[in-house]
Amino acid sequence: MSNKKVEAVQDEVLTPQEATNEQSVSQVNQNFDIEALLEKSAQLDKLDTVVSLSPESITLEKVGESFRGIFMGFGEMTINDQNNDEGKRTIACAKFLIDKKMRINGGAVLVSEIKNAAVKEGTPLLVEYTEKRGNVKIYRITLLG
Repeated sequence: MSNKKVEAVQDEVLTPQEATNEQSVSQVNQNFDIEALLEKSAQLDKLDTVVSLSPESITLEKVGESFRGIFMGFGEMTINDQNNDEGKRTIACAKFLIDKKMRINGGAVLVSEIKNAAVKEGTPLLVEYTEKRGNVKIYRITLLG
């Protein structure tokens, strides 16, 4: 092979780091419209807040209390647990969008009922605390439409 051909081939061969960087840039370019993101990033001070994504707990304390929200899927939340060496444990929770705020509830019965009903994300619901059996809160979940 002539020296010019060898130089041309060497110019086309990427080091593993270069290949990784090029793949990362390629992935970013495939997943995002870079031009649109750059434009939007220059205008952030002009954008209004839409929704808070930092969840706050929503708890129904008295029988008869309720809330209306859009079901946003399941997540996890950390609660205090005196029976655990670390003093905390993680439980499943249901996420709801209520009045432009993300709210979560980790009630085992509520989470179980929503899972068993196969409620899809984005579904508007009415959640009512209907009774208490021992330490267990019982809920009624109603589709809104």
